[in-house]
Amino acid sequence: MTRIREEDRQRILKIASFVGGALMIVVIVWIDVATGIWQNLVILSGLAAGFVSFFLTTLVLRSLVARATAKRWAPVNRIAIVEFLHAIADDDRSEIAHGVIVPRRLPEAVAGQASPELAAELHALRETVATERRALSEALSRWAEFLTTTGDNEDVLQHVARIAFQLDRVRDAALELEARPSDAAERALGAEIADCNEHFALLVAELQARLEADNALELGRRQRAGAGAA
Repeated sequence: MTRIREEDRQRILKIASFVGGALMIVVIVWIDVATGIWQNLVILSGLAAGFVSFFLTTLVLRSLVARATAKRWAPVNRIAIVEFLHAIADDDRSEIAHGVIVPRRLPEAVAGQASPELAAELHALRETVATERRALSEALSRWAEFLTTTGDNEDVLQHVARIAFQLDRVRDAALELEARPSDAAERALGAEIADCNEHFALLVAELQARLEADNALELGRRQRAGAGAA
């Protein structure tokens, strides 16, 4: 829901910017046709021309170029998304090729403070956190530059970075509980683990939605190509 609301806000902002810029151009053209103000006010005419150039460059030309770039690199972009999914999906329960994706989860149950198994569980948790963070960091370092230049992938990259940061918080909470056991430290660790698992689930849902959208577009293109060939 958060991503949907953010996309709606961005879409509304883009539409409002385009409409506002278009209205300004209409006003500028109308003033030029109906009056001779631009001939008398050279500075204002230069500013008006600069505004038109800025509008056409930022809201029209850049959008067209970005859309063409995203379309051209869509297959590689899909590979990057699938690799992120492999980094955060449960390999034993997921079938990414068939659309079945189950996010990994950090274990929420931790032995009590007085349990002799607490230290072993916390150590295993930190090892799991290190493994998960390493997988995310490797995927992020491999694809970050490509994804930032070939499509609207900023939300995905920021979400991956937030998960890496949350994993660090889980590790720190585990160290705190091991060093100074207390009910507060135990609750803090449980809260950090729950937040991390929620981030995993949200990112899986986001990436899965992107794959489904790509599949729908690809199916539409094939259907149109088949209809054209017939």
